[in-house]
Formats: sequence, C-alpha cells, structure tokens
Amino acid sequence: MRFRARILPLVAIAAAAWPALTLLGRCLSRPASFDHLDYTLYYAFALQALQGGWHRLYDLDLQRATFRAISPGLGWFPTVYTPAMAVFMVPFALLPLDVGYRIWAALLCASYVGCGVALAPGAALEKTAHVALSLVPYPVALGLGLGQPIALQMAALACAVHLLRRERDLLAGACLLAVAVKPQCMVLVPFTLLAAGRGRAFATFAVGSALVAAALLAIIGFDGASAYLERLRYASAHPQEFWVGWSINLPRHFVTDAGRLLAQGAAVVASLVAARRHRSIEVAIAAGLVGSLLVTPFLHLDDFMFLFPAGWLTLRRARGSAIPLAGCYALLLLCTHQGASIWGRWVLLFECVWLAALAVGPARWFTAGQSGAQPALVPIAPARL
Repeated sequence: MRFRARILPLVAIAAAAWPALTLLGRCLSRPASFDHLDYTLYYAFALQALQGGWHRLYDLDLQRATFRAISPGLGWFPTVYTPAMAVFMVPFALLPLDVGYRIWAALLCASYVGCGVALAPGAALEKTAHVALSLVPYPVALGLGLGQPIALQMAALACAVHLLRRERDLLAGACLLAVAVKPQCMVLVPFTLLAAGRGRAFATFAVGSALVAAALLAIIGFDGASAYLERLRYASAHPQEFWVGWSINLPRHFVTDAGRLLAQGAAVVASLVAARRHRSIEVAIAAGLVGSLLVTPFLHLDDFMFLFPAGWLTLRRARGSAIPLAGCYALLLLCTHQGASIWGRWVLLFECVWLAALAVGPARWFTAGQSGAQPALVPIAPARL
C-alpha cells in the first residue's frame, strides 16, 4: 500500500510534467500578440478610466477610442467588468503593456501553484502530482494563457482557508473580498461559510463589501453606476455577444424564467445544506464554489479552474473520492474549445452529482481530516484577528 501511495503520484507527475511546464513557460514568455489576451482588455479598461475620467468607465465611445489607441486589432465589445477590476488594474495600466503583462503572468502562475500547494491533500509528492495534473486541462491553460484573474482569486481563497483553520475569521473574511474582482464564480462562498457557522468571517465580508461598494460608487459616481447596471442588463439579454457558452451554463438549459430560477434556487439550497450539515471549512468552500459555477448564467470555459480548489478541498475531507476527482480531470481534459458543446453537459452533470453528494450523501463519506470541522458539542474559542 505504501509503495502504491508513492508510485501513483510519481506516475502522475511523469505524465503531466511536460505539458504543465510547457504551459507555465508559455504563460511567462512574451506573447506574439497582445490583441487576444484578456489582460489587454483589463489594461484598456483601467486606462480608459485614467484618461477619460472614472465617471466615463462604461462610455462606449471612450472605450472604442481607448481600444483603438492601444491596438487596431484589439477585439472590441462592450466591457462588463466590475469597477473593482478597473481599480485593481490601475498599477498595471501605469506600466508599458508588455512589462505589466510579464508581472501579471508571473503573479498568476505563482498564485495558481501556491493555491495548489496550500489546498491539495497529501504530502509534498501528492501535492506536486495534483498541481501538475491540474495544469493539463484546457480550461486552466485557457485561463492562465489569457491572463484571467481567477488564479489570484484562488490564492486569496487559499489564504482564507489558512486563516479559517487558525480561527482568524476576521482576516479570512477580508480575503474573501477578492470576489469583487470577478464575482460570479465565488459568490456563494461567503454564504456557505455562514451556514457552516463562520459568522464572523461572513460579517467581515459583508461589512467590507459595503465599504468597497461605497468607495467604488464614490469613484465612478451615480452616472457610472447607472451605466454599469445598464451594461449588466444588456449582457444578460445578449450572452452570445460575450462568448458565454450555452452547454456549460446550467440556467441557460432552461427556456422559462421559472425553470432557471428553480435550477438556481436548487443549487443555492444544496450548497447551503452541504455547508450546514458538515460544518467544515473544506466542505463549505467546496460547496460554495461548485454551487456558484452552477448558479451563474455568465460562465466561460476558463471559470472551470475553480473546480480544482473545490476538488482539493473535497479530497481533504472525502474518503475514497479519488475516482470521482479523476473523472473530473478527464472531463476537463475533454472539454476543449471545439468539444465544449458536447462535454460541457457532462461537466454540468458532474457538478450536480458532486454538489448532491455533499448535500445529501452519507456523512461518513466526508469524515477524513477533521481539522476544519467545528463539532457542535465542543466549545469554540473566540476567533482572533
């Protein structure tokens, strides 16, 4: 058994090392063109605010002029990024495009690997195998290659887990404010932590979110906020213009509003029930991530990157769950750009089964590694800042 425990991670590392290192090398090198990177869009978004005024952050004419000034080949569409993204990108917008991208790419790669090391189960060898395998699937390559901020949010999530395990709930709640940059993939996590009994973390997140919202409103003004809400309504009505994939979005499989609301409500309830039942940091965050991916109607293929921290956290608590996680890896490997319309449905099914197992599966399935649990009969020490 001990031999098998050593040989399997070594086989996984040997199989995944070359594609994983190739991906990291490609991400850290200078791209042939910046026109097709999401990083360039974030850069232009912040630059537009700096040059034209924050109240014109969602002005289409100014956006078009800013994009053309950066590159005539830069793909144009009405930006729907949050104001927090523009504020976050300001330091990079003050740098030359290529220099800023090098720094950004290094931060993304370091954040992704760091999250894997922090959250993946097992000793160093097993953690290395998990990180190497997770760098193979296309959604991860897409997210890191385009410069998506998901890896930074994953790092913030790992910090929150670390702090929650040490009862530092206030700082953990502050880490969850990373949701403001790209809300849809983490939106349920604070609520599942509340259901798991981490009220101080949720309260910190709620107060911090209110302060962030007030600060952003002061920055962009009521005109900018009104334009942002109008942009969200437009994106909701025209998802195809924002490359939102139908097959990987659960709400978009329903024709009626009632059907969509019912599916979203079921995912929310299942996430909260899972967190409440197990009262575990790992299960609460995993359920929050999987539930968020099922609930959001604005999902792209690279957002599936969040399935890996959810999987790592589930493995920390689950017994005999290596086979389901291996199935998740296989599905993500098959979920290429060309095959998304076919395999995306299977990933959706996997997410539904995963969340259902957390919500209603036997409790003994998730009793490994009790470090994140809060037994009801044991007094809990007050959280420290």
